[in-house]
Amino acid sequence: MSTTVSVVGTVATEPKTVTLPSGAELCTFRLADGERRYDAEKKEWIDGHTNWFTVNAFRALATHAGESLSKGDRVIVAGRLRVKQWEKDERSGTAVEIDADALGPELRWGTSVFTKRTHAKQGSGATTASQSNAARADDSGAELAVSEEAGFTPEADAGGATTAESSSSPGWFVPETSDDPFDAAE
Repeated sequence: MSTTVSVVGTVATEPKTVTLPSGAELCTFRLADGERRYDAEKKEWIDGHTNWFTVNAFRALATHAGESLSKGDRVIVAGRLRVKQWEKDERSGTAVEIDADALGPELRWGTSVFTKRTHAKQGSGATTASQSNAARADDSGAELAVSEEAGFTPEADAGGATTAESSSSPGWFVPETSDDPFDAAE
């Protein structure tokens, strides 16, 4: 039995994409889901508790996520929740992971352009949409390059969730300091 969840949060680490020994692609990143509310007495927005998740995407979703997402992006993640206890040396904790079934941009704070992928048969001479759109432009027209980091293993990246700058926009939460329990494990 699995628990299905949907989480809106901020990509807190650069997504890492690797090819598994089975040949399947894996993209993984840390997701910060923070509470932000308006304090009427102080007349300012304040940050509350942050929940941290490790998001794992596989196969085509992994490839697309690795090419589309960056640290600081607001996303919606839907998938199966997995909670695991871990021990390393004298430390122990709980790892909360989401095996993503769907990922997408959170459009409350920005816009997105969708590009559907078409797949060509080997040797047919046709190109895929990803080949013809190898470089895409951001709002300023600058080309964005997509890179893969080699040598990643989820065990080696149990921590390291870093955070982006905080924005003063209500509802847009990027924690300034990490209360991620994995940060303390390093």
